[in-house]
Amino acid sequence: MPVINFRTNAKVESLVGRELITNNIIALFELVKNSYDAGATKVEIRLVNFHPYDDQRILTSENSYIEVIDNGKGMTFEEIKQNWMELGTSYKEKNRFKEVRVRQKEMDKIAKRMVNGEKGIGRFGVDKIGSYLEMESIDEGLTEKTIVYFDWERFDDRSKLIEEIPCEYKTLKVEASDMAGLKLRIHNLRDNWLGKDVKKLVRSLKKFLSPLPFEQDEFKVYLTLVHELDGEYVEDTEEIINDSFDYLNTRITAEIDTEGYINYNIYDNDSLVKSDHFFLDPKGNSFGAVQAVIYYLDPTYKRIFTTKMGMRPSDYGNIKIFRDNFRIMPYGDSDNDWLEIDKVHAQGIFRSFGTRDLIGHIMLSHDPVKKNYVLKEATDRVGLIEDVLEFKNLKDFIWVLIKLLRDYVFDRIKSEAKETTQVLVNETKGLRSEVSSIFDSYKEIISSDDLPKKFQEKYENLEQQTKEFVRKIDVLEYATSVIDKKIKVFSQMTSKEGILYEMLHTIKNKLTVIDSQIRGFELDIEEMGIQLSTKELQSAFEDIYKLVEGSLDKVNASKLKKSVKPINRILENIIYSHNSLLKEEDISFISYLDDSYHCAINCNEDSIKVVFENLFSNSIKGLKNRSNKKIILETKISEGFIEIYFSDNGCGIPQDKVRFIFSLWSSNTNGTGIGLATSKDIIEDHDGQIFYVENDDEKLSTTFLIRIPIH
Repeated sequence: MPVINFRTNAKVESLVGRELITNNIIALFELVKNSYDAGATKVEIRLVNFHPYDDQRILTSENSYIEVIDNGKGMTFEEIKQNWMELGTSYKEKNRFKEVRVRQKEMDKIAKRMVNGEKGIGRFGVDKIGSYLEMESIDEGLTEKTIVYFDWERFDDRSKLIEEIPCEYKTLKVEASDMAGLKLRIHNLRDNWLGKDVKKLVRSLKKFLSPLPFEQDEFKVYLTLVHELDGEYVEDTEEIINDSFDYLNTRITAEIDTEGYINYNIYDNDSLVKSDHFFLDPKGNSFGAVQAVIYYLDPTYKRIFTTKMGMRPSDYGNIKIFRDNFRIMPYGDSDNDWLEIDKVHAQGIFRSFGTRDLIGHIMLSHDPVKKNYVLKEATDRVGLIEDVLEFKNLKDFIWVLIKLLRDYVFDRIKSEAKETTQVLVNETKGLRSEVSSIFDSYKEIISSDDLPKKFQEKYENLEQQTKEFVRKIDVLEYATSVIDKKIKVFSQMTSKEGILYEMLHTIKNKLTVIDSQIRGFELDIEEMGIQLSTKELQSAFEDIYKLVEGSLDKVNASKLKKSVKPINRILENIIYSHNSLLKEEDISFISYLDDSYHCAINCNEDSIKVVFENLFSNSIKGLKNRSNKKIILETKISEGFIEIYFSDNGCGIPQDKVRFIFSLWSSNTNGTGIGLATSKDIIEDHDGQIFYVENDDEKLSTTFLIRIPIH
């Protein structure tokens, strides 16, 4: 029977190169992975003829180029010809294990390393970075040096097959000073690099590398910036280390074997607080042996993390997946909630973690003994193949660990809160009477005829000072009562908000049934020839359905996507939606919006609306029974932020309650205080801040300042 064969057009080079690999960082990462696969113990990325760091300045010029240099096994000319030059070569897949010599703790040891590459396309990522490549290779036997030149622009000739595109090369003798390894020199950079791009590269490389110290010892990555200064070249080298977990105290560590047997430990402040073991599934483990570490970040450690990493935990990401030292993208990125943690959190805010609370890593391996082979990477290098039972079972395993850590942390928080409240009660008990007794004693001394006049004058303000001290005791006692109240309602809220969510779902389902009944009713009256309009009934139904669906959307955090929008347009929509209510309440509203429609913020508009709905609601309550009611909204631009001032002349906030206004149950208008607490969370989620501020205008009693960064 005659046969016909495929032919490969030169276009395939760009399809699997600069068109498939989406950015410079992923392209460089592919090259770093290749160095790892080649048995290198270190790889250096050199940014040559780059200007010193400046976030907004272009660092590159026509003379700039990038080098990637490793000390791996290198290749002979024949290996380059047979393996490197073959698209989709299966050489790595057939040779999963590499033996590499690693220097560690002054001892040489032979370690088996699993190679990561299996598609044979990562090398074409070089084309994404620059249009010309000079590759220099010295094999591990030091037999020859091979230099190959690749002009990627030649591959844009669609009239040729890929094997018809020539690549010049030469072979040289190995010099005495030469070492085995590979050097890639990439010229004609396709993109201008800014200082912030280099910083992003550093941060991304940190995240790409394993956070496990023993794996960092096995393979090191360096970034060197080479620039000219006063006629001489200066090199600044930084070792890239993922140290993001070194200072986090609360964690769960676990491993599951191929039979499904889980062994876990929970640590807090470096002490083992809980340990247990059990079978995940009596039927066994479908996804293979896996190790996992998950950290909980309280507000203090979120601040520490931000300081150390230069980014918030929410920007860093959440629970990432690694395979043999390297990350599998995009799992755990800031916009990738692969475990749907925030979706669960939205349904149980007071009884679950959000992605902002958790950081961790899952360790997979190519080692056939661990049986992770069912969890394969997708062809486009983005993620694993997910539509398999084994991936679902892996997620179920991680959720078991999250729930174990959650139960421990929540029990600890509740216990600490009770202890703190008891301490406050004990410390403040009797303090007022002791202060009053001391004050009376001083008054007797001061009024004594024997006390010199100059001392009497010195202590004449003692009464006012004592009153101020007693006022502070009042604040402390109030704080104690607030904390105690929070603890008492905590357990009620954890169940009630879950019930509310389920109620909304039930109502939505019932509405679907009602909708069907209405449509059936319409058909019945049409058949009977009765003239009866159901338009008002249908309209009311649609309004209720939209209300319920909107409520569900608001508590489902996975739908709260952010986009860049003009702030003035958002505020005008909010003001317009409140006009009728303000007229009904006889409230005068004045706005001074900075005339800058180009001023935009990265936000979720519905969330921002919730903030101002809360502020309007509080102001309207505070203006009850007041005359000449007034609300003022003003915007200003200051140092890269939009500042929004929201003021009213209502009843105001008592001075002793100001410091508690963003806490639950601190309302001054017979509310719960949830509104301002929620508003604070929303604004902080937008990288902003909300404050209660003193206003110079004595006619205004309450002013809030909201600061959100301009995009």
